[in-house]
Amino acid sequence: MRKIYILLLLGVALPMCMQSCSTTETDGFGNERFLYFERQVKHYVSEVSYEWERVDTAVISVTHYPGEEVIEHPFRVVLIGDTLQEDLEYRVTIVDTLTSAKEGMVTYPEKLYFRKGMVMDTLWMMIHADKVEKDQEFYITLRLITNENFAVGYRGYSDVKLRFNNKASRPGWWDNRVIEVYLGPWSEKKFETFVLATGLTSFEGMAAGEMRLYSLRMKEYVAENNVTEADGNPMIIPIY
Repeated sequence: MRKIYILLLLGVALPMCMQSCSTTETDGFGNERFLYFERQVKHYVSEVSYEWERVDTAVISVTHYPGEEVIEHPFRVVLIGDTLQEDLEYRVTIVDTLTSAKEGMVTYPEKLYFRKGMVMDTLWMMIHADKVEKDQEFYITLRLITNENFAVGYRGYSDVKLRFNNKASRPGWWDNRVIEVYLGPWSEKKFETFVLATGLTSFEGMAAGEMRLYSLRMKEYVAENNVTEADGNPMIIPIY
């Protein structure tokens, strides 16, 4: 009789425990589908090694995109549950206490849709460069909220933040390898020259051969036009 009583208790307790555990992960409210923002992805630093890169927070300087009126940045939205048979709308809201951006600086689509057949989709945020004041920095935070189509997935994965500024700074792609092999130390004048000489604003996603080609083109441009650094010192491009 004692064994039967214990089994009955377990039969009640286990479902309650499972329900409790599940609510620590998601806020379901009866929905069958959940959305969350991807937080990090593998960034390969070589063919065999990688590091985790945080993707729910982005930092962008509009000075890295000369001539661009609108700078787009994607955030990945991930689905938990069955894939969709039709496009369905999801919702986000601006978190006022975590936002300093002024009206018109950043926009995103008025209506957001997760597309049918997808397990991951993209929310695009657009920075309007002419609205970003010189030498100033701003930020905006978006948060997924529940609607009739989706609930919010894993807790802590519901926000994305975009930090942006109009300050001259070294872009992330101008890393130690670019410094040592291709373009040398970054300077504001050198970046401006890079854009003029190559028509590019970034080496991002390029193979080594392409980077070498454009670095040589810049080196020739510097020599032909007697370009120096802002302080009059020679502009050194180490590629050969």
